[in-house]
Amino acid sequence: MLIIVESPTKAKKIGALLKVRTMSTVGHFKDLPTSEFGVDLKTYDPAFVYHEKKVQLPDQLRNAACGETVMLAGDPDREGYAICRHIFEEIRGVAKECLRMEIYEVTEKGLKEALARAVPFEQTNEGLYHAFLGRRVGDRLVGYILSPMASRSLRQVCSVGRVQSPAVRLVVDREREIRAFKPAPYWVLAIQLCKGAASFSAIHCRGKFDRQADVQAVVERIRAQTHALTEKVQYKETRQMPKPPFTTVDLQAAAASRLRFTPEQTMKLAQALFDHGLTTYHRTDSVRMEEAFIEKIREYSGRVFGPEYVPAKSNLFKSKNSQAEAHEGIRPTHLHPPEEIEGLMQKEQLGPDHARLYDMIYRRAVASQMAAARYDATQLLFDVAGEPFKASGRVLKFEGFLKVYSEVAEEKAVGKSDDEKDKGVEEERDQVLPLVETGEKLQKTKETVEEKKTKPPGRFTLGSLVKELERLGIGRPSTYASITKNITDRGYVKEEKGKVVPLPSGEALIDYLRARHTWVIDYDLTSRMEAILDQVVDKKETWQRFCKAVHNKMGYAAAPVRSPNGGPSDAQLKYASYLAGRDKVEVPSELMKNGKLLSEWISQRVAAKGGAVEAGK
Repeated sequence: MLIIVESPTKAKKIGALLKVRTMSTVGHFKDLPTSEFGVDLKTYDPAFVYHEKKVQLPDQLRNAACGETVMLAGDPDREGYAICRHIFEEIRGVAKECLRMEIYEVTEKGLKEALARAVPFEQTNEGLYHAFLGRRVGDRLVGYILSPMASRSLRQVCSVGRVQSPAVRLVVDREREIRAFKPAPYWVLAIQLCKGAASFSAIHCRGKFDRQADVQAVVERIRAQTHALTEKVQYKETRQMPKPPFTTVDLQAAAASRLRFTPEQTMKLAQALFDHGLTTYHRTDSVRMEEAFIEKIREYSGRVFGPEYVPAKSNLFKSKNSQAEAHEGIRPTHLHPPEEIEGLMQKEQLGPDHARLYDMIYRRAVASQMAAARYDATQLLFDVAGEPFKASGRVLKFEGFLKVYSEVAEEKAVGKSDDEKDKGVEEERDQVLPLVETGEKLQKTKETVEEKKTKPPGRFTLGSLVKELERLGIGRPSTYASITKNITDRGYVKEEKGKVVPLPSGEALIDYLRARHTWVIDYDLTSRMEAILDQVVDKKETWQRFCKAVHNKMGYAAAPVRSPNGGPSDAQLKYASYLAGRDKVEVPSELMKNGKLLSEWISQRVAAKGGAVEAGK
């Protein structure tokens, strides 16, 4: 038996666990060419070529597969399936048989289950490969036709993308909303009350006063009053339930806010954890966990923390996408206690960042099956000279899952405006309130008026940006890391003090697209395109019709080959854009008009890095 995967690390791990022969392709070994368009505009058939550094790999695959039962075990997603399909095309004439093997955890148990589920490759869902073709060819149409147009109009190297350009628009529009925002003043009125040694504040039930005269009128009415009458007392227990195990998007958002990792960093670290057999597959929309692992968590929590930390029944979570339920959320493959994590990472030759991400995945998964946190919540309503005031308090009564995992860091990064956060503090202030009875009078020691100003929406963080992309249905979880990397590397946005801000080139590109090609930055249309690709997977639509629809949006234009004045070709512009992003430099504007000079610039950049590098890799 021969098992073929993408990752050398995974291949080595599988070989050690199953004692079988393994090979790795180190990702894709076939793709569209970087030096030419590579798509037939009549049929939309792609002209895939071997990567320059992997031209020997097909022969190696055929030699290794000759007479063997071959397990094509690329990652269980469209990209992984596409790699398997390309391997299948190379070896089906020499292999004894080819089966598709989907691995969700690189453990002995997980691998044996994957082997048992393996099916002949001919019986797998070819719709996955067709969706890959639709995405790859559709993106090539957009990139190689619109990018040169934008580059020549703006006289700068531009890269237009079917999903990356809407992402840039999100950042640009948010920044312009912030610039256009005009702050308005408002006032908040609070009183200080005390009972015995306890002192606390109550806020006027109106919340915000838009006119200073109105708040001053209330102050004048209550100033002479020395006491507040308790009109209503409400005590109740509130519960906070844990969140489910991570999905891909939630993992990227949480790692951005807690660990300051970019989505790209997070996915690289998660890939390594998966390849080493420490976590389940990290590209998933699912929040489900297998029953056997849930039972391990419940046993562990009861033994380590006590029976009160284990709910009577396991916590159930429902995935947004019902099709995702066949898989699991992101979880550790074994319940290693936190104190063992450092040694575990050393054993697998992984670094401290891997350990930090693993610890977060571990804690979130364990917490998801622990008891709810319980609070004693109190709300007191007071009357002062006919004016209503409210005091709210909440005291943690039982920490439950919070003993393992607190969600405060993620909640701070949801992208709300500072004004919304201020209101939340005023309305839900956690303060300890004394025991008070209805009809009781409490001493009022002072009143305070605080002037504030409304604030604009907050800038996106990388974490909240991927959450917004998910909300709008732009791209898919497996693409978010590359989206955020591309728009940063290509100089359209940058991170500044943890926030994502647009750069002039990004704003110029969005203005151009809004004026000339609005469709490519239309959120609804981009989302509908993703839905069509999902239909391609289900064989309810064809990838050719998807590509034709994309091409139709551009008036069936062909990719420009070379401008009449001897300017750079579309391939030069595309490759120069990649190199400029990779090296974080700008292409001199005078090169945009001269293909020969731009070619020399490209050669210099490549030589400086010690050889050609394939674009987009």
